[in-house]
Amino acid sequence: MSLTARELAEVVAELAPLAGAHVDAVRMHAERALTLSLRGRAGDALLLLSAEPDVTRLHAVGRRPPQPDTPYAAQAVLRRELEGARLAGLETLPGDRVVALSFERAPARGGPVRLVAELTGRHGNLFLVDAAGVIRAAAARNLSQRRDLAVGRPYQAPSLPPGGAGTDAGQGALRFPPVPGARFPLSAAIEAAYLAREEARRLAEARRRLREPVRAALARAGRALVKLADEAARVPAAEADRRAADLLKTHLRAVRRGATEVTVTEWTEEGPREVRVAVDPALTPQANLERYYRRYRRIVESAARVEARAAEVRAREAALRALLARIDAAGAADLPRLEREARRLAAGPRPAAPPRRKHDEPAPPYRTFRSLSGATVLVGRGAAENDALTLRVARGNDLWLHARGLPGAHVVVRLEKGKAPDADTLVDAAHLALHFSDARGAPQADVAYTRARFVKKPKGSAPGAVTYSQEKVMLLRTEPGRVERLLAEEEGEQGERGTPVCPRPARPPGARQR
Repeated sequence: MSLTARELAEVVAELAPLAGAHVDAVRMHAERALTLSLRGRAGDALLLLSAEPDVTRLHAVGRRPPQPDTPYAAQAVLRRELEGARLAGLETLPGDRVVALSFERAPARGGPVRLVAELTGRHGNLFLVDAAGVIRAAAARNLSQRRDLAVGRPYQAPSLPPGGAGTDAGQGALRFPPVPGARFPLSAAIEAAYLAREEARRLAEARRRLREPVRAALARAGRALVKLADEAARVPAAEADRRAADLLKTHLRAVRRGATEVTVTEWTEEGPREVRVAVDPALTPQANLERYYRRYRRIVESAARVEARAAEVRAREAALRALLARIDAAGAADLPRLEREARRLAAGPRPAAPPRRKHDEPAPPYRTFRSLSGATVLVGRGAAENDALTLRVARGNDLWLHARGLPGAHVVVRLEKGKAPDADTLVDAAHLALHFSDARGAPQADVAYTRARFVKKPKGSAPGAVTYSQEKVMLLRTEPGRVERLLAEEEGEQGERGTPVCPRPARPPGARQR
């Protein structure tokens, strides 16, 4: 949805009183979108110009859009050229939805300039043009195939649309009813409409982010059920193995070493009949007998496990289908709860990959995991890395955990000042402390935890050796499914590269090392 020529003309007329205001700040919020903070006698105002596809528009806004993590290249030039300049006026130019903002500057700064906004949808762009008509800066690269709009070249206006300039400029109803009582009534209506559109887009994207891993988990569950059904289908074949073993048992002397089969007599309700039993010529008769019985027992014993596993997978599949339906109907406030539920089902979205390190940049001293509730959990990679994590990375309020009395990794949970970890985060971090320690695989073990500010390193102690106080100890009964979920959602480089350990177990002050 983009503004029409008529709507742009109405907005330009509404914003005319801003002429004479000075530019206080220029900020780019997307590749082809920026805001101008204006200060003047008519009052402060925030002006948005967007040439982004589907949201091309110009209007006053009540709040500034969010800033990107990395500033766009054109922002520095636009700030240097426009901040401190005086807005002389706004006007629509001949062509398809083109608006120009004229700025006056001191001669020492280069004289007047214009910010030309081509609000034409997919090929829209923003250009800074000097008094000679030369392009000084462009928000994005030139998308026009008919005009040379490179920096340093003369600016060429777009050609007129069929039917003349702005054929819709004087006809048709406005799509945005002005907001009564607002300082800029039409701008307020446009801003509200686009905010609602952006909110709907964010909600749709958040739903998609949750929906995709749930659908992938459903597909995995379906494949697992097919494999389990194949295993269950092998049970009738096991009866044939038992029958062959029983026949060999009663006719063991008839089996000759090196034979590929033996013909024996089977007594049935219809009477005796000849049956051929295949044997392995490389095995003794007794070994062939044991092979048939062993295969029969293995299949029969696994049948109960297969059925239990199939019931578990079917229950998980039903829970995933129900979750998928709730995601499709969820509002923004419901999504965090649904994400936690997805993570419990091992179907949570993967965290965004961190930026790739340069070839000469060392790896961080920790691995990064995400708890069920979304908290960041850091696990030391080795003895020296444990020291770096605990003494240099961890903040005083962070939670610190360690397998009590055993060599293992230092684990740190990032916490805001004055905050305590929730139950899921504490249990997740404790599982990581046990998994990356000598207690890995144990059904239960003790985990000590305290605030990072209570962890100290004795002078001259070995790498990874620390003392701590104010600790609490929890007896943790390990849940393999929880560990699998945490490892599957590790951020950054995947896969374990050995268990990071410290050479001696961390200990409370005064405790003796083992």
